[in-house]
Amino acid sequence: MDAIQMLKQEHEQAKKMFAEIEQAAADARGQLWKKLKPELKVHEQLEETALYVPVAREVGSKDAKLAEWEGHHREEVSELESMIQKIGELEPSDSKWMENVKKLRQTLEHHIQEEEGDVWPRIQRVWDQDKLARVGEQMATLKRQKMQQAA
Repeated sequence: MDAIQMLKQEHEQAKKMFAEIEQAAADARGQLWKKLKPELKVHEQLEETALYVPVAREVGSKDAKLAEWEGHHREEVSELESMIQKIGELEPSDSKWMENVKKLRQTLEHHIQEEEGDVWPRIQRVWDQDKLARVGEQMATLKRQKMQQAA
């Protein structure tokens, strides 16, 4: 599976998990969050190390948006990590916890729209299918390693 396909699948999975959390009873939210939180962190690490840094290095001079995206992505991830930390400081049964989860979901959905609507099509124009497939394999290996470390 190529890198873009893999990341899109992860986006869909995260959206489903957010919906489950939002619909779950207060006592079930915490367990669902414990599954989602490491997935979000690992996903962002994969994007950064296997996709955005190499893209900026290899083709950034040909596409200003891709050159700038790495830094923009880092800023957004920093904001998301702050939101995740805030959620971790609250109890899942607290209404503020759910407010923060919804805010995180909305912020992530905006982030996803930028990636899927603009950034990834640009990457697909500058990296051929073989390159995307190799990066996808690299991401799958990295994900297995990082999820084992997170467990």
